[in-house]
Amino acid sequence: MRNPLIYIVGTHSTETKGGISTVLKAFEEAFLKLGQPFERINTHNDSKGTILYFVNAWFKLIFSSLKNIKRRRIYWLHCGPWFSMTRKFIVALTVKALGGEVIIHFHSPTLYQYTNSKFGMWALKVFLLPANKVVVVTPWWKTLLEEKGLVKDTLVVANPLAYKLFEHAHEPAPQKQFDKNNVTLVSMARFIEGKGLDLVIKTLPDLPNVKLKVIGDGPLKNQLVSLSENLGVADRVEFLGWLADSNKTKALQSADIFCLPSIYDSFGVVFIEAMSLGLPIVAFNNGPVADIVKPHVGITIDTHNKEHLCSAIQTMANNIEQFDSAGKKEVIENYDPTRLTKVIIDYILK
Repeated sequence: MRNPLIYIVGTHSTETKGGISTVLKAFEEAFLKLGQPFERINTHNDSKGTILYFVNAWFKLIFSSLKNIKRRRIYWLHCGPWFSMTRKFIVALTVKALGGEVIIHFHSPTLYQYTNSKFGMWALKVFLLPANKVVVVTPWWKTLLEEKGLVKDTLVVANPLAYKLFEHAHEPAPQKQFDKNNVTLVSMARFIEGKGLDLVIKTLPDLPNVKLKVIGDGPLKNQLVSLSENLGVADRVEFLGWLADSNKTKALQSADIFCLPSIYDSFGVVFIEAMSLGLPIVAFNNGPVADIVKPHVGITIDTHNKEHLCSAIQTMANNIEQFDSAGKKEVIENYDPTRLTKVIIDYILK
């Protein structure tokens, strides 16, 4: 067959907020840099009608597949929670009928919940039937899927940073005087259940020397604002909304510690974004997060409560020099978008 064509199928990389869109943007940039032919099929967009948007994408995919029917076609499907997986299952069945190959790339933290029920396990086995290959984002996920008997072998490829963010890791950290009596935390996430933003705010009454900046937005914003007001710490919490790249970088660099005790993350791109700027991390030891927030780049708590998080923040503030630029080195060594994309391409095309 002629030069193979890789279809990158998933959420819109620039018009959708969240970790998957950030990762897809990085992969697309690397594909262009490496000169690897690909076609982008956007199956979801936060600002567009979900069903009609997907139907349009499905017809676009069929038309393109028929146009390239004589080429080897590999469909790289990036999967979130159930509705995302349902869309990708429809795509997988369609492209298999057209002679294509299917790569399933799991991103959703809800995958763990699905493996803990009989129906979820059955549905996952059905979902994986069209798959030629499977990709996961950390070793923790590989172990889980293989121990559950869902797959015999999977490729582990970490999520890369976009080039602009990756370049920050090569830059010296801004020189600033750290004062443990005047500490600034920063958190960044969608305001949804499980991200732990409420827990960070709840620590502030016990940490009078700490201020918090929160980057992001979402359905829980009003609850988080009310929580900060009810606890009497609203004057120390700044909600910044979603920020463009340069403003986001400035906000992160203005902080001393990145703190996100999330129980809802399959990887945590925000952690490596913060690490690329030299920030030490405080996080919850939640399955795959431990693969990212290693002891030399941050502190993880094993119990998800206010007392343990307070203790971790205080410990970090008292020992912050031990983590000096360790995150930058970690990003350079493990999250290079070109290297990670080469690994994916080699796996897909072999």
